[in-house]
Amino acid sequence: MNTKRNTIFEETQPMYGFVAFFILITLGMLASTYFQWGRNPISSWGLAIILSIVTTLPVFLFYNMKIVIDTKTASVRFGIGWLKRSIAIHDLDLTTAQIVKIPWYAGIGYRINNRGTFFNTKPGSAVYIKTKNKLSEFYVGTRHAEEIIRLIEELQST
Repeated sequence: MNTKRNTIFEETQPMYGFVAFFILITLGMLASTYFQWGRNPISSWGLAIILSIVTTLPVFLFYNMKIVIDTKTASVRFGIGWLKRSIAIHDLDLTTAQIVKIPWYAGIGYRINNRGTFFNTKPGSAVYIKTKNKLSEFYVGTRHAEEIIRLIEELQST
């Protein structure tokens, strides 16, 4: 059996605004420690621990989103890949495929709503495809929703 996987589609969406927000938080925390703002300033060790947890971890987890479609799977992951979803191409039910508009107030990141769990980096269009067993979905924000649906249709027909 041939298990070779060739990447057919790949899209990387950086989250510049998200990273910039956490850089500003980091700079504010550094400035508050340097200038000793407040009544009980924290120590350098305390600052290092807080910065590593509060700012560094979210940046590594969410600095970008990558969508990859290969001959076997459709997958999406954030940052270093801790949050990810991968679904076999032949498990996707194209009769449920839709291009969905994500409003600005839905937020960004790994989101849960009444349709399921979706990955997105900005408001706009998304591709939504349920699995054949209806227990999961491939729900991802992308400018290439029509192309992704067409590619999955082609892969399922082979």
